[in-house]
Amino acid sequence: MQSNENIPLTMEKLTALKGIGRKSANVIIRETNSPAEGIIGDLHVIRVAPRIGLCTETKDGNKVEKQLMQILPKNIWNEIGMAISFLGREICRPTNPKCESCPINNHCQYNSSN
Repeated sequence: MQSNENIPLTMEKLTALKGIGRKSANVIIRETNSPAEGIIGDLHVIRVAPRIGLCTETKDGNKVEKQLMQILPKNIWNEIGMAISFLGREICRPTNPKCESCPINNHCQYNSSN
């Protein structure tokens, strides 16, 4: 990746740019290995985090992010959003989730077989 000192790497400076919200800023911060200032809250995280009991149901990514930041340790913020997102893409699908092959199905509130 090419370095460019003109690219801001803080939440405040990134979100001040037109078209950059918290979700995109969190992705940029994560990809540049900068210290986490939040948790990626994409549509998969918005769907999966309530299913697994980490937050209340909401369609607002910023609210989901805020709830997750309150309960999860800061040292995992850069990775946990992507981990939940990948879980949502591959296993915890919007329809026909693959609960039987989910690595956390024993702890999931959504899994009907619990």
